[in-house]
Amino acid sequence: MKKLLTLALLMWGALVQAEDVSAVRVTQADGSIEIRKSGAQNWQPAKEGDVLERGDRIKAGDKSAAVLMWSNGSMAKLYPGTEVGLAGVSFDLEKKMEKSFLDLDKGRVFVKAQVPEHLFMEMKIRMAGLEVRSQGAEFALAYDAEKKSYTAWTLLGRLVADVGGGFLRIDDGQQASAASGSKAAKDDVKPMDDKIRQSLTKVSKELGGSLLTEEVGATGGKLVAKIGGVANRRGNAPFKVNFKALAGGGSGKVKAIHWDFGDGESAATREAEHVFTQGLYVVILRVEDENGEKASAQTGISVETDCGC
Repeated sequence: MKKLLTLALLMWGALVQAEDVSAVRVTQADGSIEIRKSGAQNWQPAKEGDVLERGDRIKAGDKSAAVLMWSNGSMAKLYPGTEVGLAGVSFDLEKKMEKSFLDLDKGRVFVKAQVPEHLFMEMKIRMAGLEVRSQGAEFALAYDAEKKSYTAWTLLGRLVADVGGGFLRIDDGQQASAASGSKAAKDDVKPMDDKIRQSLTKVSKELGGSLLTEEVGATGGKLVAKIGGVANRRGNAPFKVNFKALAGGGSGKVKAIHWDFGDGESAATREAEHVFTQGLYVVILRVEDENGEKASAQTGISVETDCGC
């Protein structure tokens, strides 16, 4: 087991070192989309394939929309009348963490904050003294620059809002509003309106490529394994995580399941609960169907003294 764990850590390290910090590209530019490069005075028409660098700004005109794509998997849709600045993207090799910083000057965005499961991420969006952040979620954010207030809706995962020195945690199917100078209150977090959920779900499907859903293939074809049930991959020590073994393809009947939690502990049940101490872990799931076909999946878990998650 120790040899397998060492090999997994070496493979993980190789994958991480192979990943440069994400480039952010315009992958869709419908209508009047403009970019102002860092230090420039004038706006220029944007086109698909343009790369945003630190300090660049992009805006969508009336009846226009744009989609930004991070090379490690995150996406952001800019609605009409939206202006956003890329404050920077950084990567911490030791923590396997990518951080992205966006300044939302006005308008509305839908964000898929996600990276491959061997990395961690934090997406922070700032709005004139207000900010929200996510370690991996699908959410929408509407900012009113005149009132200096915003409303946030979380479709999947968790969004953390810094409000008046306190925190609001906005989880799946919830929404919350905040204004400059206000203080955090639990009553600010409410269930999301069904029509808004349906609208955001439609946008999510149109963008595609979600790493947060628990979908696997149907019976037949190659056996595929996926780790589900993990609401958050980062947390404070001690950190309790629930895992669920998902399998698709193959014979359709799983004969054996094995979990390796990366700390010397293991389990053999479809659903497993494990408590991690401070550190960085690679959790490996291995499944085998009744025909002897095998598949595996892995994910990272980061346990910190205070992750602000």
